[in-house]
Amino acid sequence: MKRTRIIHVLHRMAAGGTELALSRVISGLDPQRFENIICTVAPVPDGIGNGFHCVSLNRAGRKTGSLVADFARLFRNAKPDIVHSRNWGAIEAVLAAKLVRVPRVVHSEHGRDINTMNGDPWRRRVFRRFAYGLADEVFAVSRELREHYSAQVGIAKSRIGFVPNGVDTERFHADDEARIRMRSHLGISPTAFIAGTVGRLDPVKDHTTLLQAAELLGSAESDSHIVIVGGGPEHEMLKTRIAANPALRGRVHLAGESGHPERWLNAFDVFVLPSLSEGMSNTLLEAMATALPCVVTHVGANPDLVDGGQSGYLVPVRDAKAIADRVFQLIADPQLRFRMGQRGRLKVTQEFSMARMLENYTRLYTLGNPLPVRHAALSRA
Repeated sequence: MKRTRIIHVLHRMAAGGTELALSRVISGLDPQRFENIICTVAPVPDGIGNGFHCVSLNRAGRKTGSLVADFARLFRNAKPDIVHSRNWGAIEAVLAAKLVRVPRVVHSEHGRDINTMNGDPWRRRVFRRFAYGLADEVFAVSRELREHYSAQVGIAKSRIGFVPNGVDTERFHADDEARIRMRSHLGISPTAFIAGTVGRLDPVKDHTTLLQAAELLGSAESDSHIVIVGGGPEHEMLKTRIAANPALRGRVHLAGESGHPERWLNAFDVFVLPSLSEGMSNTLLEAMATALPCVVTHVGANPDLVDGGQSGYLVPVRDAKAIADRVFQLIADPQLRFRMGQRGRLKVTQEFSMARMLENYTRLYTLGNPLPVRHAALSRA
């Protein structure tokens, strides 16, 4: 049986949520049915993308110029059955694929950066509308993104489908041994309280507000700590701010990047996500699968995942006091933490499992329905 050749196009391969979701999809799809190729605009860093068939246009710098001709040349030579572009940085692949008559073209939206989280410049909106019209299927990973881009480009919501992210609930689960081991690595007592986060150190994740919340937590003189796992452009700024503030030194720990987020999540008592904007956060799904109560901002798909007061708390963006107040509540009530964590894990296993996500993508690539997925948690949209 001839395999379906898919070229997955994105701007870069890095330690972000879009790239993580793509890696999980490619790893989980049936290799007897699908051949997967990753195409990036930016060069692929050493050690990134190992184990996958990757090609790159090798366009460095912020301004890449038109990519249509390069994409078209690649697609003409590779002869894919499907081209699937992700986010704005790869959207020119839609036009290129149509020009060389690729049989099916898919485009998906997975999130927004800090510069466009409140809206796109008009030129982007015009080209997005054009590209959406060309694509055979368009989808978003969250209800909020679907509504946002429907309004931005002026098309009906029914034109944009849903394919939510999923999480491996066997890999991500509560593990007492990992909890002890990772706390020992940081020199933190097994009985101390840790509020932690995992993700790229990017301005849109708003770790600055998390540091402000850490100051408020430290003022109570409790044995509480903040652990931030990840790397990115904000690392040096955060490191400098922590070193300069006596209230943060010894309480806020930058753990760096890790290929084992499941170990770090087990070190936490509470997961905190202070983002200014989100698509559907993979790390939030992972934290819920690890049975952690979650304190998250009311953005993106976070309200679809966290049932406020049941599996965690939703707080306004840039509100350090609200984060600190909710964490204080959870410090004071271990039974509440346990109940919330169990409810969160149950929701993930029932609605956002890896198996369900792979079924969704298999259906998308096989059937080509313009509305590839109806998802229980999002059907109210």
